[in-house]
Amino acid sequence: MKITRTVKYNLIRLFRLKSGPHEVASGVTIGFIPSWLPTFGFGPVLSIGMARLVKANTVSALVGGVMGTFIWPLLFFLNYQVGSFLLDRNTKVNELDEVGYIDAIEHAYTGIVSSHSSGFIFLTGATCNIVISSILIYIIVYVMFKTNRVRILNKIR
Repeated sequence: MKITRTVKYNLIRLFRLKSGPHEVASGVTIGFIPSWLPTFGFGPVLSIGMARLVKANTVSALVGGVMGTFIWPLLFFLNYQVGSFLLDRNTKVNELDEVGYIDAIEHAYTGIVSSHSSGFIFLTGATCNIVISSILIYIIVYVMFKTNRVRILNKIR
């Protein structure tokens, strides 16, 4: 119940922003990017910093960063799967239950040198996922804000 209330509160905050659709969509998109990588819990902070660098809305970046915090095991699993598909290699991670934060950190930051390592597979998948998800998130949020902002805000309340 508390998670639903928190999500609802953040959505109301997001849809009440005075910024235009481009700034809000850019903020959510930039804010979600660190969620694809092991950031030691600093993902939302990185989201705000990155949003300031590109002059996007920082509140929407925080919302984007927090959204990814709840689903990081799925995101890391997708990194492994996409990376192994693109590189045509097998990975040690075949199920969502096998995704460990510590293992992902180790793979991402120590296995960059070898193109056969789990880290290279993880980072290849993360790069591809960041590009695709950024395009999709931007388009979805931009269209939502441009066309349905008031209607969505009234439904959330």
